[in-house]
Amino acid sequence: MTEPTSIILINGKRKCGKDYLATRIQEKITSDVCEILHLSIEIKREYAQLHNLDFKELLTDSPYKDLYRKEMIALGESRRNADPGHYCRLATKHASKQCWIIVDNRRETDIEYFKSRYPDKCLVVRVTASEEVRKERGWVWKSGVDDAVSECGLDKYQSDVVVRNNGEKEDEFDKSLDFVISWINKRLKC
Repeated sequence: MTEPTSIILINGKRKCGKDYLATRIQEKITSDVCEILHLSIEIKREYAQLHNLDFKELLTDSPYKDLYRKEMIALGESRRNADPGHYCRLATKHASKQCWIIVDNRRETDIEYFKSRYPDKCLVVRVTASEEVRKERGWVWKSGVDDAVSECGLDKYQSDVVVRNNGEKEDEFDKSLDFVISWINKRLKC
């Protein structure tokens, strides 16, 4: 693992555009110095191994993943309750770039894990989108998912930046993106 100079901790509801923002950041900074890491990939990997499931299919936005979503959430919560840094360590174990973008922070303990180990290197970014836009992107309310800690645990957390991703006011999105890029670039030059 390489010591990062900057860590972008992205959080937000399902279908709000967390991966889209991460990809846009990486495009601007370049993949030479910036990598996207997912805590949820480690949960899916562990769940697939425990239940002999198709790990690659769990990574897609498919009905297959939805069959197991509640159980994967339960596994993630169980592991995090026992060891809050479990998935954070797994996701960053092989990290090798200066800038880490952690796309799917779900609990305050995820954010605190990084902030406590890398003080002054973390920027917490909340991505929002209206319910209408999220529905257009395929979101459907699911009891036990959309009202679980994995979706609501950071609703009241004070993020450093809020990125509105409704697809209409690109200039507003771009201003937020530019702020994040500037923040990263200042640390890359250190």
